[in-house]
Amino acid sequence: MASPAQAYAPLWLKVLVIVMGLLIVAGFIVIAAEIARRMSTPNAGRSPASGVFSERIALPSGARVVSMTAAGDRLVVHVETPGGPSAAYIVDPRNGTLLGTVDFPPGVAR
Repeated sequence: MASPAQAYAPLWLKVLVIVMGLLIVAGFIVIAAEIARRMSTPNAGRSPASGVFSERIALPSGARVVSMTAAGDRLVVHVETPGGPSAAYIVDPRNGTLLGTVDFPPGVAR
């Protein structure tokens, strides 16, 4: 049979277990609150577009915009030039910045 000194856990061990249990419960509460906050405001992490912006993107002479398509958080503008290659302009719709272009030259196959 165990002696009475071995049967009981030291007081510091009981306090440590209680404090760690409270930390786990508090952590779950913080995580649940953050998930609920992000679900109720899905765009809270992104910086909103500050007011109205005006951006000029230079197109080749005689070019025309054929279509615009949203792709994720980008805007893809399909541009055709008379007798020249088609191109896709990738634009950030939040501030109008031109991120890049993709040219589609005619007759080039892979």
